[in-house]
Amino acid sequence: MALVILTCGQFLNTNDFFPLGSLTQYATAKDLNGTVNATCIEAQFPGEDEPRRLGFNTDTVGIERGDIESQLDRVIANPELLQTMADSFERLHPDEPKPEQMILCRTVTQLENGRSVGEPEHKILATWEVK
Repeated sequence: MALVILTCGQFLNTNDFFPLGSLTQYATAKDLNGTVNATCIEAQFPGEDEPRRLGFNTDTVGIERGDIESQLDRVIANPELLQTMADSFERLHPDEPKPEQMILCRTVTQLENGRSVGEPEHKILATWEVK
């Protein structure tokens, strides 16, 4: 059955049967002079002058980057959802200080002929004062 679905997906050139459909999304070229966006998470800790970038994974904040990126508009509209990441950080790192603020951010890297040029731009998407 899977082979039939895979074959139909390839001939119809559709991703409707993903992961058994056409995988053309991986075969198309990106704009070599476009931008690359990367979502990031930072935390402001007591006594530190600058926010600290945290690893965006289940070992650090209890969730993977892709899980947030798939709901980015929702998180930006409801920054209180960042409290969950602060709670997870505190639970996963009991010896670390508790974050005072969580910052959802994005780095935007400009490409020129497929290579990064200049410093990446840092954008703050949402902030949350940790409770």
